[in-house]
Amino acid sequence: MKRASAGFSLVELMVTVAVVGIIASLATPDSASDRDRLQLDAAARRLQLGLERARLAARRAQQACGISLDSEAWVEPEQQDLSGELTPCSGIGLSLQEALEQGPIDVHTNLPEVIRVSANGLLLDGGTTVLSHERLARSLCLVVSLPLGVSRVGVYQGDLPELGEAPRSTLCQPRAQGG
Repeated sequence: MKRASAGFSLVELMVTVAVVGIIASLATPDSASDRDRLQLDAAARRLQLGLERARLAARRAQQACGISLDSEAWVEPEQQDLSGELTPCSGIGLSLQEALEQGPIDVHTNLPEVIRVSANGLLLDGGTTVLSHERLARSLCLVVSLPLGVSRVGVYQGDLPELGEAPRSTLCQPRAQGG
């Protein structure tokens, strides 16, 4: 008479747990790289979103305003940095990265200290900003083109600008679909 099996043996369970552990450990480095890539992508979206918020604030108030980019966020410029009738764009404070960061996002830009936005929402100043992450080879960029202040996000195809060197808009190439 045959006895029915009541379950798995201890050896079978230990082998299964070991195999699952090995597979999980192989996936860990890729997930860290994915988090870094997602963090860089989010910073690029927030960079563009800050400009859109400023445009919206100017149109809503029907008044020209200014916005500034520092190394970590879009901020309202100091009053002494504003010229003439220009006021700070209200409600535009936006950090480029979340509080639970995986690593610092470096910002290289040749945007002016204060970016002016007309009362009808046109960006009056242009330039290029490059965002990089210390653990990623790829850098993302944002170009604000004049005369209408159209902005586009892409992948920076050159070496990162040295200290004091301006990023070049010609090196900011559009991203491939899905990338």
